[in-house]
Amino acid sequence: MQSKRMHPLMIASSILRSIKDLFFLILILFVINIGSTSTWVVIGRYILIAIFILLIITAIVAWFRTSYEVKEKSIVIRQGAFVIKQRYLPFDRVQNVKTNTPFYFRFLNVTSLILETGSGGDDASFTFPALHLADAEKIESTIDRFRKTGHTTEQVEGQQAIAVTSQSENERNIEMEQKHSERRIHFSPTRKDVLKASILSASYIVLIPIMLSIFQQIDSVYDIDTYLEDGFQFISNSWMVLAIAITLIILASITFGVIQTFLKYGKYEIASDEERIYISQGVLSEKNFSIRKKNVQAIEMRQSILKRLLGLTSVKLISAGEMDLSGDPVNSLYPFLPTKRALSLVEELLPGFEITTKMERMPTSSLVARMLHIPWIWIIATGVILYFFPEWWWTSIVLLILNIVGRYLDYRFAKFTINGSFIQLQTGGWEITTLVTQRHKAIEFSVEENIIQRRLGLITVKTSNRGKPVYVKTLADIPASMANEAYYWYKQ
Repeated sequence: MQSKRMHPLMIASSILRSIKDLFFLILILFVINIGSTSTWVVIGRYILIAIFILLIITAIVAWFRTSYEVKEKSIVIRQGAFVIKQRYLPFDRVQNVKTNTPFYFRFLNVTSLILETGSGGDDASFTFPALHLADAEKIESTIDRFRKTGHTTEQVEGQQAIAVTSQSENERNIEMEQKHSERRIHFSPTRKDVLKASILSASYIVLIPIMLSIFQQIDSVYDIDTYLEDGFQFISNSWMVLAIAITLIILASITFGVIQTFLKYGKYEIASDEERIYISQGVLSEKNFSIRKKNVQAIEMRQSILKRLLGLTSVKLISAGEMDLSGDPVNSLYPFLPTKRALSLVEELLPGFEITTKMERMPTSSLVARMLHIPWIWIIATGVILYFFPEWWWTSIVLLILNIVGRYLDYRFAKFTINGSFIQLQTGGWEITTLVTQRHKAIEFSVEENIIQRRLGLITVKTSNRGKPVYVKTLADIPASMANEAYYWYKQ
């Protein structure tokens, strides 16, 4: 295959990111101070314009000099604006595939493709910033066919070329529909689920810090304290105006939360076929994640206090190529699933994974060991409070009570079990985390003990799974008999 460039929308995407990074400077220099002739404003405008022009030139040059080439058993990516960097990716190193399609990409059938590997550093992932959907699907299908049949890329391309010349556009659409029809949809949230998610995610609270941040940025160059004080005084003088203002703020926050949650989970879908698990989310900007079932290293289940009370659980797939897109963990299953449904969903997606609800609790000696640990954080916090805020001395007592309760909850919910070739570790008090992994997928298993544990016959165990970073799970203060059993289990 000949070398191909990215879609020209790569330039637009780069420029939009630059505008986002410079947003507050643009707001200050060209909106808030639109009529100002101050020296610092004029100089700032010229500097900002020069920076923006340089960024545009860089984006154009980077697009012109960025290309990729699909070879026999690999992909070669050349990228960079003024310094070209060539990267080589063998097909057999691809662990996961992700796509990120912002709303301005969707209108032109363009997406961003990310191929994740099991490596670290610069080779952790290979990103194609802007590809036509057909090219992205061709790359993904080429990798899949290579793994399934062992055919070289050139052979696959020859087959695809013959197919393209012999099929009409409608026939290719039918073929794509048949490919997607092989997938089984396991979960798609209802409107009730989305509404519940908007309440439980507390996304409506995000509006408050956003507004405060905007006011801070504006106030740093333009004094608005007087206007805010006048407005606050006007509202506080009348209980009716105050009630209306509070109601409007609450309604605006709830509306913001519902809209934000809908845009994120409105088209959420979990599906699978014989080899892969597919997770998609997003209404305006779409994100897709696919992982080969055999690449799932472990399952992590989490329950906060609120989720525990409501019987909900979030499930995350731990994999060697684990990466987040824009801070959102796409490889997490729907985070507000009923616990029973979450367990059954894992069984549907990964029939080989066995999760048991029967786990062994820790003995009383484990609680004693936890209580004997020196509370360094509480000691430091108490010192800071007594030195700087002596009138708040009582908060030290509250922190101590929370520390003791937290240790008890850690003991209460700490559990362990070995189920055939699987091991389950459960930790946490305020938030419970359960790890389920197989013996051959744990890259390391270690045991350690301190003086207190040695006296009480307890040991700390650690398991490690491939991930970015390496996923390490620690369960402290378990009986030595359990730890020895787990150690010999791992050595088998």
